[in-house]
Amino acid sequence: MRNGCCPGLQWEPTGRLDRPCRFALATTFHPPERTLPSCPLPPDQRAIAMFGTSRTPRSVWTKVPSLGISMHARTWRGSMEGHGKAPIVLVHGLGLSSRYMVPLGRRLALGYDVLAPDLPGFGSSPPPAGASWPAGPDVREQADHLLAWMDACGIQRAVLFGNSVGVQVVVDVAVRFPERVERLILTGPTPDPRYRTPARQYPLVVMNMPFELPSLNPIMQADYASAGIPRMIQQLRRTVGDPIETRLPDVQAPALVVRGEHDMTLSQEWAEEFTRLLPNGRLVVVEGAAHNVHYSAAQITARLVHSFLQGQLDWPLPAPADGTVVPASDARHDPLAPTKPISTLAHGVLDYLTAAFCLTVPRAMGWGPRTEKLLAMNGLMATSYSLFTDYELGAARKLPMTVHLNMDAGSGVNLLLAAATTLRGEPAAGRVAVAALGLFHLFAASATQVPMGPARLVPVGGQPVLGQTGADQEAAPVRQERARDMATT
Repeated sequence: MRNGCCPGLQWEPTGRLDRPCRFALATTFHPPERTLPSCPLPPDQRAIAMFGTSRTPRSVWTKVPSLGISMHARTWRGSMEGHGKAPIVLVHGLGLSSRYMVPLGRRLALGYDVLAPDLPGFGSSPPPAGASWPAGPDVREQADHLLAWMDACGIQRAVLFGNSVGVQVVVDVAVRFPERVERLILTGPTPDPRYRTPARQYPLVVMNMPFELPSLNPIMQADYASAGIPRMIQQLRRTVGDPIETRLPDVQAPALVVRGEHDMTLSQEWAEEFTRLLPNGRLVVVEGAAHNVHYSAAQITARLVHSFLQGQLDWPLPAPADGTVVPASDARHDPLAPTKPISTLAHGVLDYLTAAFCLTVPRAMGWGPRTEKLLAMNGLMATSYSLFTDYELGAARKLPMTVHLNMDAGSGVNLLLAAATTLRGEPAAGRVAVAALGLFHLFAASATQVPMGPARLVPVGGQPVLGQTGADQEAAPVRQERARDMATT
């Protein structure tokens, strides 16, 4: 069968390949024609008119002879506008898989063919044949794995998108094989020179979680469990000391660096220095997002990528005075976003109503002392962090909405566990109410719209414009000298 998502990928009905695939951009495959409205539509709306809003990825298995395994990838077939363009390859981070790339892949496929592989040993892809347990790879090994998979798919040149450790991987590919890389998108680059030991780096990874969307946590936990703790630890130990700054001055491809405002593993200082070391880089910060900006702000990230690939972020850039290059996202106008019926204002109203319920109803209903105490503590805690949340009904407005939702989700889990364990022997009505409140917290955490953005361009001193002048070229040795200084300090 011919893959209707990625031309040239030949697969059996089971989705498993019998031979190495060949990914060819110029093929005879064309999506079925449909009648489009006569009025002009934006690219995302035109693609939706052709294919509908369902962008479920295809699972494709590719035999990689040099590794002795078949690698799994999630793929999306782009719209007709993407024909002839280099595909976009999404590379995941530490211990993860392509699963958390799905929200971004769906949106990028509105204009490009998109492929998100599970690197060997992660997700559904097994470790390379003959690899010693626990098979935690270093940066060079993962780069070689990515190149081997690209060769097996016949991808000669691609746009590489990396997140976290994935940034280190795609930068290594771009330096050693510049002819294989069209452009680079680098989100949440690691490792920051100040935190290059596992003991310093991993706590920052954990600190990122409250700033991510609650729906990301189960995805990450499932991927971590699949990879296994020993493999993750070995991968962390073998990648955390990578002196990536020594390779950045040798990157020839134009690069877009994206940082989430609340990224704990990527400081603003390191993001700017990282971008400054790139010969042709630009830095964008997405407000409200964290380390996995491509997941929490998928719509904004996709628009950034589209703008970057179309040359709209090339220098010199006539940006607004505040640097905004992509406005704040609005889930109501994102047809690919999951339905989330609760606005931040409605969530605030529900917060205070449930707090009042917890502080008054249990005592009046005689639900038992342990139930009364548990719900009273829940009500007081909800009131306190609601007052500090950055939404319409917050007083201090210091706490990001993502942190609030993660606290809601944590409260929901605690209430469900309490109803099943510590509240045994209390009146049944109280236990049912506690369980119902726990489920409500989980629902509210997952069904609330979280505003993200805008994305702002951050000026970084020493950046060259496209088509360098002699003065700009003189800056290259300066960047290399700065990189060597950073590597030795």
